[in-house]
Amino acid sequence: MKPIYFGKKDSGEDLYLDLEKEGIRFVSLLGGTCSGKSVFHDNLYKELSEKHSPAEIGFIFMDMTRVDFTQWNSEYLIMPTIVDTESALAVLEKLKDENRAIFVHIEECNMVYHDRVRFEKGLDNIIKNNKNIYVIYSTSRIDPRYLGDWMEKYVDLKVVFKTATKKDSEFLLGNDTAFNFKDPGERILAFNDKQIKLVPYP
Repeated sequence: MKPIYFGKKDSGEDLYLDLEKEGIRFVSLLGGTCSGKSVFHDNLYKELSEKHSPAEIGFIFMDMTRVDFTQWNSEYLIMPTIVDTESALAVLEKLKDENRAIFVHIEECNMVYHDRVRFEKGLDNIIKNNKNIYVIYSTSRIDPRYLGDWMEKYVDLKVVFKTATKKDSEFLLGNDTAFNFKDPGERILAFNDKQIKLVPYP
């Protein structure tokens, strides 16, 4: 899979990440409402579909909010957008490798805290048994009670946008950088003990 464009640094340099090389399988998009998460993932999936054929990559969208992905209709979709928790959990538990890379996007939903055992069973199935499946989880609910330990266990890359409180930023990054963002789309990439600040979208 080709390196993915994640944005520009303050210096103007483009930042690309090779997910395989960096050992990134699970990405979390974290930040408040209207902070830029949806624009980011829209750009991400557009870029992936422009760089790869449907024989090389596929998407599974789980959108229990019924907002971001219900209108997606593409040859890259492995199945129609999933809009209920039970179906999402069943897919996570049974998902198998294909020859192509699969991106599973889980849009903010209550699986994490209402059916945590099955949710983590699904994540374990993917992370341990499927080498070419990537999980992207997006949420504006920054709650250490349900995010903390599984984020530590599973997440390889945090993309942190503006947070609602300084406490949220400190929980996610160990500092208040994300709380002090001024514009939608400003974000920090935190992975492999690195934190890289990227500028807002053009």
